[in-house]
Amino acid sequence: MTEPEVALVFTAEPWVEELHRHLSDHGGARIRSLVVEQSVALEESYDVLVVSHRWPALTLAFVADVHARGRRVLGVHDLAEPASRAHLAALEVDAAIEADAGPDAFVRALIALGAQRAPRVGTGPLPPAARAGRLVAVGGPPGVGRTEIAIELAIAAARTSPVALVDCDDVAPAIAQRLALAVEPNLRTAVDAVEHGQGDLGSALLAIGGSRLRIVGGIPNPAAWAQVRPGEVLRVVDRLGDRADNVVVVDGLGSLREVGGSTRGRFATAQALAREADVLVAVCDASPVGIARLLTWVVEARSLASSTPMVVAVNRAPAATFRRGELYEEITSSAGVVDVVFCALDARVGDAAWAGRPVSRGRFTRAVGRVCEVVQSLPRRRLDTRLEAAS
Repeated sequence: MTEPEVALVFTAEPWVEELHRHLSDHGGARIRSLVVEQSVALEESYDVLVVSHRWPALTLAFVADVHARGRRVLGVHDLAEPASRAHLAALEVDAAIEADAGPDAFVRALIALGAQRAPRVGTGPLPPAARAGRLVAVGGPPGVGRTEIAIELAIAAARTSPVALVDCDDVAPAIAQRLALAVEPNLRTAVDAVEHGQGDLGSALLAIGGSRLRIVGGIPNPAAWAQVRPGEVLRVVDRLGDRADNVVVVDGLGSLREVGGSTRGRFATAQALAREADVLVAVCDASPVGIARLLTWVVEARSLASSTPMVVAVNRAPAATFRRGELYEEITSSAGVVDVVFCALDARVGDAAWAGRPVSRGRFTRAVGRVCEVVQSLPRRRLDTRLEAAS
């Protein structure tokens, strides 16, 4: 099949230059023209128009004119701006792709759209993402025992529903190591299956015993964080949660505030998961310093997901009722949360870590079971609701 011809709308965004350079050097599609003016996009002959959601000339009428000429429109949106995908959907573009998708993903989208050359009229908006199940994102400041909470939360949820536990932490992935599981397959394997069709997604899932819990281990080398893009991780999550009774628990929402350096953002994956989550479970340490760090994390999380229900799990909590009361008062008075659950200090947690197995039933598992009950009692947010809220 011949390479599709592309008209690339020029905007001052890094992906434009990156895509132009990749297609010029490696092929996959041919750049027919660089578009600045709307009239050029209508006069030129090409197969696919690639355009940013930020282009001022991108309107519903313009997209309809492009369709009437038998051409397709690939809209490029920013994961950091959830309303941008809703904007493209309202304009009835043929497909949408995130700005930080790799060049290979752009080429696959262009080839697929380039094969559709008949006039396209009267189309509807883009369909919502495929995820129908609940996405529970576990986060909190580093070093508070977030991974232990995520593992036990997934085990508790698996007693009533099929659960996928995904280690999305690209700073310090630890689920596979904590449970003495193989380093491979892992999240990179799952991305290859979903994005490139290399193997089956089921082959990337690890099991613990005979439970309904399946696990996707984290990337084996955190230094390769830039090779796993936020959009790729979200599509893996969507596939794992493609049924309404499925629950996807993700661990990896540690640091959320950018500190500069990378074009994409060092914590872009964690930020994307925070925006997409149906429920946020924030874990903190049971100390004054732990509460201060939690409140800082909550502010950062709320800047990304202002209305997402949040449950706080206070880990290694003291037995004294008075101290628990002080912790509860400080959290609830400073942060809008659904509930606060105290997870008592339990020697079984340390024993399980040394043995590389789940924690035996006791005070810790009962407390996390309570967190699970609160999470399950909360309604799921649908994709269209999230997009409307972001608009």
